[in-house]
Amino acid sequence: MHTPNRNWAMYIAIFSALFLGFFSAFSQAAAPGNEALLGTWQGKLVINPSTSLTIQFIVNRNAQNKLSAVLNAPEEANLQNIAVNAFSLSGDKVSFVVDEVNGKYEGKLKDGKMTGKWKQNGSSFDLGLVPLVKKKIPAETVAYLNGPWNGVLSIPQTERKLNLVINFKADSAADSGMSATIDSPDQSVFGIAVESVSLQDGTLRVKVLRPEMSFAGKVEGNQLVGKWTQGGDAPLTFNKGKFQAAGLVVDKNIRDKLNGNWYGKFSNGIGIALKFKDNKPGNFTASLDSPYEGRKGVPITAISLDADKVSIRIDGVGATFNGTLTQDSINGKFSAEGQDRNLNFSRGEYVPEVAHVPTDLAKKLLGKWEGKTANTYMILRFQLNDKGELIALQDIPNRQLFSLPVSDVTLKGENISLTVKGIAAEFKGKVSEQQISGDWTMPSLQFPLKLSRADK
Repeated sequence: MHTPNRNWAMYIAIFSALFLGFFSAFSQAAAPGNEALLGTWQGKLVINPSTSLTIQFIVNRNAQNKLSAVLNAPEEANLQNIAVNAFSLSGDKVSFVVDEVNGKYEGKLKDGKMTGKWKQNGSSFDLGLVPLVKKKIPAETVAYLNGPWNGVLSIPQTERKLNLVINFKADSAADSGMSATIDSPDQSVFGIAVESVSLQDGTLRVKVLRPEMSFAGKVEGNQLVGKWTQGGDAPLTFNKGKFQAAGLVVDKNIRDKLNGNWYGKFSNGIGIALKFKDNKPGNFTASLDSPYEGRKGVPITAISLDADKVSIRIDGVGATFNGTLTQDSINGKFSAEGQDRNLNFSRGEYVPEVAHVPTDLAKKLLGKWEGKTANTYMILRFQLNDKGELIALQDIPNRQLFSLPVSDVTLKGENISLTVKGIAAEFKGKVSEQQISGDWTMPSLQFPLKLSRADK
């Protein structure tokens, strides 16, 4: 289905994996003079009369008593936690060097403030920095907001609607005293990390960096009334309380003919499952799974049956399916984001692919392997199915991706390779008794990855 405004396509993008921001922080010994740099230093970088950028240098201490620093631009999702390669305070002279952006800050520290210049690619800009002091949200407001708030977003220039939930939590470790997560039940996405919750001049702001989106509004009784911003603005009201999913009310004829599990594959081998369950007279639970993309339970919005013609609409991912129903098959076209693809469903459940690895070598892989590259935590699980065959699955918890099927597993001696079709990823490396190490590759992205055995 065509999305008129490309910016708003982010609301209905089907199961995208957000692999951005693979940055690490540079660490250095805690020199006595550098202690005065600890904390968050913030200032406004004026690029021209109409363009400015909030800049932060954040200096922290780790468990090894070393200081590390990163560069942030709070309003820019692509400028987060960029490693500062070197920083120092000598007398009153301050410097921060950031190779990633070919930039350097040089200034002086006096009376708790920094004045200096940011130099980048031959240009120089005035930049003053002061310690950032974030205001706490009043305790009574924290107590009132605590818990879930649900709302329905009408996506501009379409007829689709999307249920959203903000889960507020009193959190003494958060700068404002409150943290939150966001759920999108219609997309089966839960626990999206919120970067910040703040309250200023009566306006509550909830900000997420990946994907870049935010809510700003005012508390009016049991409602939060404001606007949602994600590539564009739309009015949105949240109501205090849990989101309650409603089952579909459909004719008995449809329930009888569709009830059960269906599975089909596209020509590229990636499959989709449909699940229908008759709960009680007139109430039908219907959902879509995309196992290759780690998504389960995406609610089906509407179903219709005219003779043998079936129409299914899934608003959460902006998709439709139209096909012909027989007793044990539904053959037709799946449409999403302007693309139509043939898809034939048969009765039955999704079964994970078998990794065709010799039994003696399969024993070398069995178990759970885990590791972290910058801010992305990855897990590989090798296990046996009911028939004693090897299957491989991948979890990427902080990207909300679980049980991604791993295919094309090849193990020759110590050399291993595998593919994760759903996110177009490949891995090639070596395996030892306790470690798998090599290169992880995705479109336009490659980085080293080490996984350690976690269950022995």
